[in-house]
Amino acid sequence: MFKNYLKIASRNLIKKKGYSFLNIGGLTIGMACSILILLWVRNESSYDAFHENADEKFRLTAQANADFKAAVSPVGMVLGLGEEMPEIKESLLLSKPFDALMEVQGTKFKENAVFYASDNFLQFFNYPLLEGDPNTALVAPNGIVITESTAEKYFDKNNAMGQYITIDNGDSFMVTGILKSLPSNSHLQFKAVLPMAYIANRDQDLIDKVWNSFDFYGYFQFEKEAVQSPEAFARTIEKINTIYAKRQPDFEIKFDLQAIKDIHLHSSNLQIDVPGHGNSLYVNLFLIVAFVILIVACINYMNLATAKSSKRAKEVGLRKVVGAGRHQLILQFLGESLIISFLSLALATILVYLLLPSFNDLTQKVLSPQFNDPFIVVSMLAMAIVTGILSGSYPALFLSGFKPVRALKGKLIFSKYNQFFRNGLVISQFAISVLLLIGTMVIYDQVNYIRDKNLGFDKSNLIYIPMEGEMFDKQEALKSALTQNKLTSDFSIISDIPANLVTGDFNVSWEGKDPNLQVLFPSIRSDERFLEVFQMQLLSGSNFSKTSFENHDYLVNETTVKTMGLTPEQAIGKNLRFRGNSGTILGVVKDFNFKPLQHAMEPLIIQHHKGGRYAVVKIAPNTIKPTIAALEEIYGRLNPAYPLTYNFMDAHLDAQYKGEQQMGAVFNVFALLAIFISCLGLYGLSAYMAEQRFKEIGIRKVLGASSLKLLHMLSKDYLKLILAAFVLALPIAWYIMDLWLQEFAYHIEIQWWMFASAGFILLVVALSTVSFQSMKASMANPIKSLRTE
Repeated sequence: MFKNYLKIASRNLIKKKGYSFLNIGGLTIGMACSILILLWVRNESSYDAFHENADEKFRLTAQANADFKAAVSPVGMVLGLGEEMPEIKESLLLSKPFDALMEVQGTKFKENAVFYASDNFLQFFNYPLLEGDPNTALVAPNGIVITESTAEKYFDKNNAMGQYITIDNGDSFMVTGILKSLPSNSHLQFKAVLPMAYIANRDQDLIDKVWNSFDFYGYFQFEKEAVQSPEAFARTIEKINTIYAKRQPDFEIKFDLQAIKDIHLHSSNLQIDVPGHGNSLYVNLFLIVAFVILIVACINYMNLATAKSSKRAKEVGLRKVVGAGRHQLILQFLGESLIISFLSLALATILVYLLLPSFNDLTQKVLSPQFNDPFIVVSMLAMAIVTGILSGSYPALFLSGFKPVRALKGKLIFSKYNQFFRNGLVISQFAISVLLLIGTMVIYDQVNYIRDKNLGFDKSNLIYIPMEGEMFDKQEALKSALTQNKLTSDFSIISDIPANLVTGDFNVSWEGKDPNLQVLFPSIRSDERFLEVFQMQLLSGSNFSKTSFENHDYLVNETTVKTMGLTPEQAIGKNLRFRGNSGTILGVVKDFNFKPLQHAMEPLIIQHHKGGRYAVVKIAPNTIKPTIAALEEIYGRLNPAYPLTYNFMDAHLDAQYKGEQQMGAVFNVFALLAIFISCLGLYGLSAYMAEQRFKEIGIRKVLGASSLKLLHMLSKDYLKLILAAFVLALPIAWYIMDLWLQEFAYHIEIQWWMFASAGFILLVVALSTVSFQSMKASMANPIKSLRTE
């Protein structure tokens, strides 16, 4: 029986090539899109699952208030909890990532992802070692573990063990381990790891084992019983907070545990963290996109199959006359649908291979087909089966329900329900397309908004240089050299890059402060040129003078003044105690964004300081190349051991929204593909409906109907369906995109023109598709259509 069904399906595919092309083409594109999204989602959802006992491993996070959450912890707490809580099997301390100048035999490279880690780093995290012992590689203070790519960069990979690498023109470290290339689905990405023992006697936090300075990442492995159930997990967190409260009763900080498998997708609300995380919202959103694209392709099949049902009516009638039951006919048509579905899956797999390099470029991923992954294989097979059954179910039920006598005579009566259902499918198809189009416009507008928003300072034509090596101690000489050159004389020395400030302090007080008020005050240290170089607006008071640092004078932003319950004018001259130093508020600066735009405005204290970690130079128009050349000369003269490294401020700030830009690009591609698939189906459906009304068109033309009137007659029903789809999509699109926009403290408002533009684009595309077939039918010679009458 199956062999017979296979033969019939094959004959139908070959006989109706155009129909087959539209069905298989739509399903192939839909499945290929869904597989690509599935590969991306699989990668995003699998971060850090490769570590042994990953379900027992957690990272400590801290929450200072409703707005400030961070992944960093105090050194003393990470070490102390391991001693006070027997349910902790293992503790790990990890520094923040830093840049390091590495040198081997005169060859120098700047590496931007280096960590200090506890000696159990390679036991806690199961990164595979090509060479070395994970138990001892990070024990010696002068050891270093490097990745395979780093080893190839500096040495012949096979000869790297035991060789020495000089760090920051200082001490040399012996290679004690070589890691295999890091998995792309690890939340930690690095070039090298140095022993925490190296800074154990240099870092004051490590020496004092402090409980009130948040500068390290803390990881723990717990006994399974301590974290297995929600109740046990809650008790463990409560115990951690109780221990901290006893040590630091003056600080109202709450701690939480974050499973390492959740770090990549659930850290968007953490202001201090390692870079490169994803977002669970995007994963869920693209899963929905994959599903709806597949639904659009299925609707194509269902619509075309039911529309062409009259062509197979006699076949159904004949089969029923010779004894075929309805269940046999249902199986036959479902079988045909499944054959088409699996054929489409095979073609989609080939298409995925071809498109994957471009998709990787678009998403900045290194995805592979992974057809050896049981999850991917089962998902693809399930996709083909569900698609086949879903797209073939209604046509199978519809065709198998024909009365044999009417079917053989060709006198079929299609109920209003059938027409209503088919129209509903078309409406659903185009509602999805409208939804994706609106989503694309909102994302595009939001990305442009955050890129172009006035941050409260001028980010253009600013170049910043980190103070490295000897330069940190030669800042006065650097200032003198920069001042003497006209190209570099407009500069400022600062401690942190604006719009990327993540540190803060609770130790702030003033006269009349509510003792119960606990507010985190971020701060930045700068010289007296800061406001001028960044073109910030001073609302009241005065700027720093060259001697302001001697008196601990401060500049504050508007939000600080509001927190104090004062106006900008009232705040001038008020005493402010910050980090144990008492000083006077000299001026109030108009609020500017010193954090990414996902975060709301916070108080800010600007301290006057002679030195800093960055030199920022304002470049005059059309002088970029000579200015960089001048900086290279100055830097090379003052700090010859280090190559000049620099970045443009606007590029650095724009890079903070790289994830949103990528998401917008991917969303745009899939929205266009969904519309294309919909138009494929609409093209086939309109062609068939025009064919069905071929004689009617001929009669109308003979009676004097113009081509324009015939075009209107054939297109008006589709216009109604498109308008219905537009109305259906509006509230859904508004709800979903408003939910996404809430991720940003600063965001656009959804505008009416976004909906209107999406509707207009879809209307033009859909009517163009329908009009092509309608015009073709209306231009046909009426004699041909009436010849058989």
